Amino acid sequence: MAAPKQINFLVVDDFFSIRKAVKVSLANLGFYGEVFEADSVSRAKELITIKEQESPVEFIISDLDMPGEDGIELLKFIRTNSKYVHLPFLMLSGVNTKDQILNAITFGVSSYLIKPWEDKSIGQKIDSCWLKHGSR
Repeated sequence: MAAPKQINFLVVDDFFSIRKAVKVSLANLGFYGEVFEADSVSRAKELITIKEQESPVEFIISDLDMPGEDGIELLKFIRTNSKYVHLPFLMLSGVNTKDQILNAITFGVSSYLIKPWEDKSIGQKIDSCWLKHGSR
């Protein structure tokens, strides 16, 4: 089952260039929901809560390695909160060590994608995440 094209995404990465590249990929793939951006896990948590009523986050794409709290901390927050546990969560990383991937799987990541990516690969990952954890 393919993900619907109107999804509100939250893209979390400490680098603006990566957030922009994800947004470009989403646009190239035909997604047209809102795309919220956070440069830290604390800002991501804040946005998820703020947007809950008016335009809720429906899908998270997050970097693994960030200063302060990392993507695993955000994943734990999502998977331990009954309001958000169903959200598809795609983890991006420039590192693909077995331990990091297993750690993300342990905490309930929907899928994992190694940087850099191609539009087709991120599209396939979004669809598989939606199938696994999709809220519609």
